[in-house]
Amino acid sequence: MTKPAIPPFVYRLGQLSLDGLVAWFACSAAFWLRFEGVTPPTHDILALLLPLIAVPGRLLLQSRLGLYQQVWRLFDFKDAISLLQAVSLYSLAQLVVTRGVLPAVSTTLGIPLSVAVIDWSLCFLGMVTLRYVRRGSSRRQQLEQLSSASGGERHRVLLVGAGLAGAQIVKEVQQNPQLHLEVVGFVDDDATKVGRKVEGKPVLGQTQQLVAIAQRLKVEQVLISMPSASADKIRKIVNLSRGTGLKLKVLPGQAEILGSQRLIPQAREIKIQDILGRPEIQLDPALAFTPHFPSAKAQVYQRTILVTGAGGSIGSEICRQLVRLDPKQLLLLGRGENSIFNIQQELGRDFPTVMTTPIIADIRHSQRMQDIFKVWQPDIVFHAAAHKHVPLMQRNPTEAIENNSLASAHLAQLAAACGVQTFVMISTDKAIDPTSFMGLSKRLAELMVKAYATKSQTRYLIVRFGNVLGSRGSVVPIFEQQIARGGPVTVTDRGMTRYFMTTPEASQLVIQSLAVGQSGQTLILDMGEPVNIYELAHQMIQLAGFTPDLDIPIQVTGMRPGEKLHESLVGATEKIVATAHPKIVAVAGQLSSEAVLSEVTQTLSEAIARGLSTDKLWALAQHCTASLESTCRGSE
Repeated sequence: MTKPAIPPFVYRLGQLSLDGLVAWFACSAAFWLRFEGVTPPTHDILALLLPLIAVPGRLLLQSRLGLYQQVWRLFDFKDAISLLQAVSLYSLAQLVVTRGVLPAVSTTLGIPLSVAVIDWSLCFLGMVTLRYVRRGSSRRQQLEQLSSASGGERHRVLLVGAGLAGAQIVKEVQQNPQLHLEVVGFVDDDATKVGRKVEGKPVLGQTQQLVAIAQRLKVEQVLISMPSASADKIRKIVNLSRGTGLKLKVLPGQAEILGSQRLIPQAREIKIQDILGRPEIQLDPALAFTPHFPSAKAQVYQRTILVTGAGGSIGSEICRQLVRLDPKQLLLLGRGENSIFNIQQELGRDFPTVMTTPIIADIRHSQRMQDIFKVWQPDIVFHAAAHKHVPLMQRNPTEAIENNSLASAHLAQLAAACGVQTFVMISTDKAIDPTSFMGLSKRLAELMVKAYATKSQTRYLIVRFGNVLGSRGSVVPIFEQQIARGGPVTVTDRGMTRYFMTTPEASQLVIQSLAVGQSGQTLILDMGEPVNIYELAHQMIQLAGFTPDLDIPIQVTGMRPGEKLHESLVGATEKIVATAHPKIVAVAGQLSSEAVLSEVTQTLSEAIARGLSTDKLWALAQHCTASLESTCRGSE
């Protein structure tokens, strides 16, 4: 049964009556306090009249200033400032009249300054108190209604980090009972905070006491409420809570947090990149590093950009980064229609002002690619399309050579013929001293693309990096799937190591190359130290709440054909040079002969057409690579 609606004028009358009572009481109390209850005859008349005059006077002024158009249950700091101004204006006018005007026309003494100050203070405090009481009452009613409507059991949460983010989370939980959360308190490594309260919640101890506190208070979830938490810090918390059944969540890094949104919905499960120990490098495309080239943002702005492999892990992230730089048109080229459709829909939804054009094509089809370049005339090409799976390419070597090597060479040739300003090709650490068809095909692609840098006006850049966390076919999602099935988690060798970087880092490096790379250079991001894959498996199992080899077994399967124990980002014969960017280095330009390139391209094409055996194709591809590299060494 709903309550009958109260007419608005009744609310307004109630507000006026309460404020009038406060105005009368404040002025009367001011005289009483100043003269300790005994008002002298010289001020009797003022003590009697001013409280009565204050009621209509203050209410009339405050009405004219719009104070009674405010909604008391939503009273906030800005409303308090408006109230302070109105109370102060009346008190000032009262002071001027009683001390400046009245003594000039009569023998009446003006209001004492101390009385005026006490009156002003009591009046403001009283009126602010009324409004905040109304606001608090409304808030309690609202929370009670939400709580009764949401129902359900609340999950007890312990926060790690009693800072600004933690305080905001407490507020969000208090304001949103439908979240079904109850913050029991904080732990924080700052000993000065222990025993104190943040937003009414106690700081119960330091981080090393987390498990004992959680068990004592029957906590179910632990939220790391520190956007700046280091990998060491997160890893320490993961290790502390191992085997306890506690559910761990973390806020994203400061750069990822959406400032206009609440924090709790942004809290996520801890990812392996949070504990790998290598801080993610942020590259700014708006910065220019050398007088030779403008910033990456300036080069992309209002240009037509073509991205091959735009539906893949790296290609799609490159597209997400590019649309933020406001290109004229973004051409999304890929062979898989579903992945191209998905990225085009995503970009159209999030960046409707940028024109995105989906193009379904296979980079191996020379005539199709030639038509695309002639029709769209791209200014910049990011070539991300490639076959990347080492074991699969070992079984399908002609696909690796044809797609990764020959198709890349043809795209580089088209770039020169069609006046492309910059052509950026993505390579891999597996191209260094390759032991697999995938690595050899990418090494050939590097040399073939660079061959065009000798004479063409187009700038040719190679960007080389290691494994990308979360990319299709990478070890991390494979481990996640194996853990979800209950194991075993398969590792080929206990000593195997790999370099890792995040997808945004890889994509930013590709784009940032525009601002620092000279034609013919290979650019490499500082990737820190390589990660042991066996240890990575251990950490991921622990992160999922299991004990390695007890709950989830780790099985060493032996190295697969084409795999290497360790990867390197720089070859033994390559020369490293610094770039203008402190986190990016370059391999000096090693440019092979176009004449040799023509011979190599023809030889490999004929071999694939003849269906050469795997062993013979491997030997031929190695010979072609050596031929191109020999001309490189001769040019240095």
